[in-house]
Formats: sequence, structure tokens, C-alpha cells
Amino acid sequence: MSKTKQATQPWQYLGMFAIAGVVLFFTYDIILTNILGYYYCAKDPQPKTFIGKKVAYPESIYWEDNVYPGFSKEDRALMILNYLDGTHLKTMALNGEDGKIYLYTLKSPLWQSFKKQHPTLKIQALNQAYVTEIEKSQKVYTKESMPTLNYTVTFNEIKLNAFASHFLYSDETKIIENNSTKVIAYNRRIMRFYYTLHPDFAGGRYYWKNPLCGESHLYYDGKGFNQIGYYASLKHTNGLNKFLFEKYIKGKK
Repeated sequence: MSKTKQATQPWQYLGMFAIAGVVLFFTYDIILTNILGYYYCAKDPQPKTFIGKKVAYPESIYWEDNVYPGFSKEDRALMILNYLDGTHLKTMALNGEDGKIYLYTLKSPLWQSFKKQHPTLKIQALNQAYVTEIEKSQKVYTKESMPTLNYTVTFNEIKLNAFASHFLYSDETKIIENNSTKVIAYNRRIMRFYYTLHPDFAGGRYYWKNPLCGESHLYYDGKGFNQIGYYASLKHTNGLNKFLFEKYIKGKK
């Protein structure tokens, strides 16, 4: 004689719906992030990184950062210290926060002789004195009046649609050879935000450190200045992840 199945009581349905609702609350952003990430990562132009040409001596580069946007006086000092060596790079131009273009020139290496001239200065003071010396060459232009340099590095935020922007962030770096207008190095990346189940415990960060696609940076290959991609790293005193958190989350910018 078979046993009669007991009917599911209404309160049992409510319990199942409650559990499903809790699970969905904590995982909906993971589901939507990965669906949207797959869509944007497969979409043309597909996010990818390439360095198509090696340039040992670029000599002159213009950096145009439209995400911060522009380089502050402190940012320009960092760029001078990192790139303007008078051998591989002799002229650099940077778009400033004020919309002007700042150009600096160093026709021959200066750092070693400068150090010998100031043997008592500690590294921070030495760096500042060195930058001050280079800043004597500063010329200010508009974008229309600036001279044409050999290469341009551009950094732009890629605007996603309003819905996707709740889950993803995207930006794009290009290095352009100006005499041919060819893009010789490129990186578009898709970054995801922190999940409800895995929030930013440290605080002050806009997106998760690893990209869903593309690369974190146009990577330097470790072979001196052989890769033009070395110059794709834009130096700012305030890191991008923190800057975007301040801009979009705290609304300070």
C-alpha cells in the first residue's frame, strides 16, 4: 500500500523564496558582471594588448591624459624624473589640468653630472632640484600651437552604457606614431567592481585589481627602452584606482 505524498504547505514556499531571495541578493552582481564582461570582452574592438613596434630612441613624446584629466605640476615632475633622460627621450609634452600643453627639453644627459654637483643632497631634495633645473626649459602651448612630436600617448575612459557602468569600468591606452598616424601599441581593458560577497575591505578603491580582459598596463618587457610600451605608464601622484573612487564614489572631483 503506497504512502500518500504530503502536500507542500504555503509556509514552505515562503521559506524557499526567502532563501532564493537572500542568495540572489548576494550574487546578482556576480552574475550580471560576468554576463556584461563576456559581452564587452567579445565586442569589437575586442579588448586586447599589443606592442607592434619597438623604438629604442623615441626622442620626443606627447602625453594626453583625458581621464584625470591632465597632469598636475606634481605629476609633470614625476614624468620628468621617469622619462626625460636626454638620450632616449629629449623632449616631452604633457597636457595640464588647466588645458594647456607643457613642453620640456633636455638635449643631453644631465642626471649623473647633476648628482656630482650636489653631493650633500638627499635623494628627495636632489630629485626636486633636478626637476627645478629641467623646468627652466618649460614652454607652454595650446594643443593647436604645440610642435609636432614623434609619438603621442593617449589615455581615455571608454564610456559604457548606463546599466553596465554600475558593474564595469573601461579605459584605453594608445601609442601613435605621428608621422604615419599608426597605432603602434594599444591596450583596452575591462575592469570589474568589487562584489557584495567580496567588498573592498581596504577601502578607497574603485575597481578590482585584475582586468576581466585586456591588461592592467601596456607591459614593459624589461629590455631597457627597447619597447615603446614602456612609455605608456602615466605617472600621477594620486593612483588611478583611488582617483576614480574619489571622483565617482565620494564625488570630490
